[in-house]
Amino acid sequence: MVLNPDFPVAMTERPPDQACGRDAAGQPSAGPDSSPAHATERGVQALDERHDVHVNTFLAASNNHLFNEPRFFRLHSVSSKDVYAQLVRRADSRVVATIGFHDVGAGVFTSLRRGTFGGLTQNHAVEPTVLEAFAGHVLDDLRSRGATSVDIRCAPLTHDPAPLSAFINLLLRRGAVVSGHELNFDMTIDDRAFADRIDYGNVKRIRKCAREGFVARTLAPSHHAPAYDLIRDNRARRGYPLTMSVEQMGEMAAAFPDRVHYFGAFCDEAATQWAAAAICMAITPAILYVFYWGDAPDLGSYSPVAFLAAHIHDFAREHGFRLLDAGTASSNGKPNPGLVAFKRNLGFTESLKLSFREAH
Repeated sequence: MVLNPDFPVAMTERPPDQACGRDAAGQPSAGPDSSPAHATERGVQALDERHDVHVNTFLAASNNHLFNEPRFFRLHSVSSKDVYAQLVRRADSRVVATIGFHDVGAGVFTSLRRGTFGGLTQNHAVEPTVLEAFAGHVLDDLRSRGATSVDIRCAPLTHDPAPLSAFINLLLRRGAVVSGHELNFDMTIDDRAFADRIDYGNVKRIRKCAREGFVARTLAPSHHAPAYDLIRDNRARRGYPLTMSVEQMGEMAAAFPDRVHYFGAFCDEAATQWAAAAICMAITPAILYVFYWGDAPDLGSYSPVAFLAAHIHDFAREHGFRLLDAGTASSNGKPNPGLVAFKRNLGFTESLKLSFREAH
């Protein structure tokens, strides 16, 4: 089984540079991201006596979700009208909130063109009234730029509940309507063992894999091609193409080396026979997202994805993630019963993932 077809990333051919304004250790860099982009309209506007709104200045910032990183935004910027807005505290030039919009033509702006979701990031603590004023300012600015419609795909509600709830409340009060809703599944990471969180059927399958000598490992980036091939073949057997090519996946990993993680399960200690693979992304330092996963053919009685899921869960806990996101189990709002059962039986629970449209 493979999850999460809802990430239609199409990487550009621009050469990779310093990923998302961070140094090799994954820390914010001293200056703004300098990668090429089509967004050209820049400016700084005062929001209040303590905060400014920066448009397309691409200041380095911490605590962005992956899809609001300057590097990710600029990789997919194809219009001079694109808007990357940052709320900046004037006293210390700290970015405290971020939101981006891509111009997709005919007066429509979307947050974002690529990625699982867009919407608002609260990078650091800021008063709710200031956060609301910032979001309202950016939405009004889009209208002044000729936007006739604004589409926003929000993160699942469990990711950052307080600022996301406030942002949704603002959208609804401005007259936005719900344009999409999906069931997302995630798991809060705590001290419980993975086996204590899943159904007994999966406990038995994991034990069977261990008894038969299966091993699960965190992989080096050089393994991305065989991991990708296994997942691609898994989806092909079910009639579902992947949304990214192996080259695009490699570019994504090169652009965000500290954010993309590969995992594999093998039928033997020497790792000569693949059983399952997974590609995960650190959406934030606290949220690990299962982008793709799948198993090899003729291993259904073992369910090696469940065996690999236990390893990914332990990796998330050891590296300080608070949430493991397994993606959606619905399409156009309609739940996939088999996928819902699969994710529930692995200990994941539902949350809403909403999209909005504000028409002008």
